[in-house]
Amino acid sequence: MVGYIVAAVVVVVLFLLVRAFGKSKRQYGAAANVVFAKYTYGKLNKDEQQKVHDRALELILESGVSKRGFDNEVERYGWYAVAMDRLGMPSKVPDNPAWHKVENPYEALPAGSFLINGVTKFLKKHYNIDITIDPVLLDEEPDEEEEKEKQRD
Repeated sequence: MVGYIVAAVVVVVLFLLVRAFGKSKRQYGAAANVVFAKYTYGKLNKDEQQKVHDRALELILESGVSKRGFDNEVERYGWYAVAMDRLGMPSKVPDNPAWHKVENPYEALPAGSFLINGVTKFLKKHYNIDITIDPVLLDEEPDEEEEKEKQRD
C-alpha cells in the first residue's frame, strides 16, 4: 500500500515539474519575443510600423479575447511579435531571426517579469543592444513618443 502512495506522489511531482518547465520555457519565449519585437519595430520604417500595428490589432480581434489595446509595453510588443511573425518579418536581432510561438500575449507573461530583464541583459552583453521594456501603463502610441523626441532635438 505504501508503495502505491509513494509511486502516486512521484508521478504527481514529475507531472508538476514537467508542467513548470513547459510554462517557464513558454514564458522565456514570450519574454524574448517582447524584447526582440521592440528592437525590430524600432528598425522598421513608418509604413512597416503601421502595418505591424494594424495587424496586431486585427490579431487581437481575431483571437476572441475581450481585452482591447495595450496597457504596457509587454502587451504591445508581445502582440507586435505575433504580428511580425504572421507578416513574415524576421526579428532584426543578430543570430535570432525567428519568433517564438505565443498564442495570447496578454496571458503569456506578467509585465514585470524577471525573464525580460534576463533577455535585455543578454542582448546588451552579447550584441551591445540596449533595450528597456517599460512595465507600467502607456499613455501614448510609440509614433507619438518618437515625434516628441524629434521635437526636443
